[in-house]
Amino acid sequence: MGINILLFGGTTEGRKLMEYLCDTNTNIDICVATEYGQKLLQKKDNINILEGRKNLQQMIQLMKQKNYQCVIDATHPYALEVTKNIQQACQSENITYYRLLRESCHTEYGIWVESIEKAVDFLQNTQGNIFVTTGSKELQKYKELHNFSERIYVRVLPSAEVITQCQNDGLSAKHIICMQGAFSKEMNVAQMKHINAKYIVTKESGNVGGFQQKIDAAKEVGAVVVIIGRREKQKGYLYYDLIEQLKKEYHISVKRQVTLLGIGAGRNTLTQQAQQVLKKADCIIGAKRMIETIGDTEKNTFICYKSDEIAYFIKQNTNYNNIVVVFSGDIGYYSGAKKLYDLLENVTIKTISGVPSICYFMAKLHTDWEDAKLISTHGQYQNIIGYVLQYHKTIVLLGSAHDAANICKEICNRALTNVKVVIGENLSYETEKITEGTAEQFQNIETSLLAILYIENNNTLQKIQNIGIKDECFIRDAVPMTKREVRTIAISYMDLKQNDIVWDIGAGTGSVSIEIALQCPFGMVYAIEKKQQAITLLEKNKKKWNVYNMNIISGQAPDVLQTLPAPNKIFIGGSSGTAMQSIKIALQKNPSVEIVATAITLETIRDLEQCFSELGIEYQCTQMSVSKSETVKNYHIMKAQNTVFIFCGRRTPI
Repeated sequence: MGINILLFGGTTEGRKLMEYLCDTNTNIDICVATEYGQKLLQKKDNINILEGRKNLQQMIQLMKQKNYQCVIDATHPYALEVTKNIQQACQSENITYYRLLRESCHTEYGIWVESIEKAVDFLQNTQGNIFVTTGSKELQKYKELHNFSERIYVRVLPSAEVITQCQNDGLSAKHIICMQGAFSKEMNVAQMKHINAKYIVTKESGNVGGFQQKIDAAKEVGAVVVIIGRREKQKGYLYYDLIEQLKKEYHISVKRQVTLLGIGAGRNTLTQQAQQVLKKADCIIGAKRMIETIGDTEKNTFICYKSDEIAYFIKQNTNYNNIVVVFSGDIGYYSGAKKLYDLLENVTIKTISGVPSICYFMAKLHTDWEDAKLISTHGQYQNIIGYVLQYHKTIVLLGSAHDAANICKEICNRALTNVKVVIGENLSYETEKITEGTAEQFQNIETSLLAILYIENNNTLQKIQNIGIKDECFIRDAVPMTKREVRTIAISYMDLKQNDIVWDIGAGTGSVSIEIALQCPFGMVYAIEKKQQAITLLEKNKKKWNVYNMNIISGQAPDVLQTLPAPNKIFIGGSSGTAMQSIKIALQKNPSVEIVATAITLETIRDLEQCFSELGIEYQCTQMSVSKSETVKNYHIMKAQNTVFIFCGRRTPI
């Protein structure tokens, strides 16, 4: 059996508490004064809604009917008579009483008075329209004002009973604004301008009552604020303190929920589902820009984008049970949500997709993109030119203000100056900008940090799939070259991926580098060579094979390796005795790097075996002997080439 709680509601904080308790091991009877108040509450199996105002005797009778462990008073801070009756009823029935307090606010802006009567006294000596936001119950007190029916505009709940009361008090329909809050600053500004309000009367209703939004709106339109302060300082608990007290006293348990939410391109692309989830959240977590985009100042927030810190915050702050973590775009595409799945424990994870900026952008361009290649430069290297040359359509999420210019320069270096380029900046925001042109036109452009690049290339390259290019297809001269058969086997051992970063140490003529570059169109090959004659051949073969993703590094390994990006694979065809130092640097950059090395001499075989063993690399060595037929007069004989030993290995994960 659950715990029985009687809750007197009718306020925002009361609804918030009910939403929390409805997912716990409790049975809640909630009392609301009106039918309208009942409609605002969600229905759950453990929630029983009791409609109608109750006097002291009715409260006592209600408490006699059920074995309530406690009574929670979440009525309005100014409903002093109701609070007094609830307290007396609890004392009569010896039931524990909790008062849920509303956080108070203070401002130096405005005129503070003790009561509505004092507010009316102040307003007697003023002129201009008055915007009353203190409700309909005490509207009659304003009738003491001269020209009451002309000066007063009242904002009340949208119920027939309330409207009738306002009309009976002497207000015409155009002086009655019927709306359910909460109200933003912008809404208050619009309403005050519409009625030309010179004064606004409000109770000190706290953050949940939209107090600060009224103050800010009044400042903007130049209206005077008359603030009715709370007459009595009540004792009780703030929202989260009360939850902790209930947990401690009655062992209330709740299954915490964390929603990973993609907010899309911006606030204007928030889905209805996203808006509903954010409205119910008791804490919102995200990067500063995400929190600012949502614009909900009333919620508790934690500004953070690091997954481990977010997970730690959620674990430590157990008073939050409905947490929303917001991410830009969609949670399934280059999103921080990926890491959180494994970090979050003992919570229910819910996911909600957003409308990515890519979808928004391409719709604006009236362009289909099912055949486009999507890539991102956020915090990572990407061989953009490789994708542009291989794909008709490429969409790039840019990582910095200079990315667009750098990409366009690379495209122009490939003599593709007329490639179509469209840049989208600050999409869905007021400063949205979409610019179309060519790569040549955008070589010096500086974009905003929130930018997308669409590239359309009608002259894509034909993809080369097979390895094993004939030796005579390379420009060689007198520089040593890894032969076709050895090259084919060695490269096959590398298990190349299309976006691999590869070091070729001792590149020679470049036969291995070029074959790898053709297999990794979206990666990059760094051909390291110290001899100038070989460097010249590398340049010639690179030009002959038209490989854009091969970077020739002139210098001695390991000296030139420190500045290179971390490799996925390295090939050592000639290291001049520096294999140990070169492999150490590669392992520092990427402990999982895969290594393939070839050796002919016994000394090199010994060095490689020692190197792999000392560095903890699990390896396999393959001996390869190749003989080719050769014509001698009328005979064909087999002529043996040098025996080659191929080492391939990777450090065993600890």
